[in-house]
Amino acid sequence: MKQTILKSFSLFLAVLMFSFQTFAFSTKTSTAITENEIQSVIGFDESEIYTAFAEVSDLDQYLAQNEGVTYTDIDQENSTLLNGISSSTTLPFSASSDELVLGIPSFFWGCVFGWVGLLVVYLVLENKEQTKKALYGCIASTVVGVVLYVAVFAAAATTTTAYTY
Repeated sequence: MKQTILKSFSLFLAVLMFSFQTFAFSTKTSTAITENEIQSVIGFDESEIYTAFAEVSDLDQYLAQNEGVTYTDIDQENSTLLNGISSSTTLPFSASSDELVLGIPSFFWGCVFGWVGLLVVYLVLENKEQTKKALYGCIASTVVGVVLYVAVFAAAATTTTAYTY
């Protein structure tokens, strides 16, 4: 019984280590920055900014002239004012449903860090699906911990070692 538990535990740790190594290798990105990329950030043209926001300015002027008109009203009219403008908005530093906290899957946040990982995922992503995954990870680690705890104490209770002096 004890050897079966130890073998199962070592197999679980080996698979876990392999999966973490695979995940770490797959998230490795290149950090090489070309001279053109640096110049595109440093040397910007102010007229490009005004040109990019020209469509938004037209929409803003229309909304100022026609109070009470909403985005959905304009969208239903199929107005040309909404060309190139998306209805979905994201806050800076917020993650979409496809993104992860620090590139780590939500399940592992819950599994490794428990309720703290669950809280981090909830506060950073504010996404029900990702929070559920973190909760499942938290529950899975709790179940595994309880099973191992019971198995270790059961193995210790059944093992009788006689000490003779």
